[in-house]
Amino acid sequence: MRVQDILRANNAKLVVISPDVSIRQAAAMIADEQVGMLLVVDARGVLVGLLSERDIVRFIAARGNDALASGVSAAMAEIGLIVSPEDPVADVMRQMANQRARHLPVVSEHKLVGVISIGDILNSRLAEKDQEAAVLRDIARGSLVAAA
Repeated sequence: MRVQDILRANNAKLVVISPDVSIRQAAAMIADEQVGMLLVVDARGVLVGLLSERDIVRFIAARGNDALASGVSAAMAEIGLIVSPEDPVADVMRQMANQRARHLPVVSEHKLVGVISIGDILNSRLAEKDQEAAVLRDIARGSLVAAA
């Protein structure tokens, strides 16, 4: 299974925000859009960072109430890893575990095409294992019927 398979199944919209928008507005957007992370995109449309719920909580804990008026750029996480739609999910899962990343941008030909989360990967791997188990059960049933 490849990242593109997960993106195709999810069909999730990309929720982007400008780096100069306030943390308060970003938190509201996360709540309104019911997402766990925003893609921070500059005026040229270039992905410059990620802002997660966790980033916001840590920023407020460190800066106090004044943090809410700060711009997203002050709290966003740098992009440590980018994946391609063609990347195998097993490889991406390892990379996410090693980097302790919950979300990764997916880029194809220098264009942002999606985001993959650790939850997406877990769900895809569970579905894959369920499918493998069903095939093995069918094979076993076929063997039992043929032996009878």
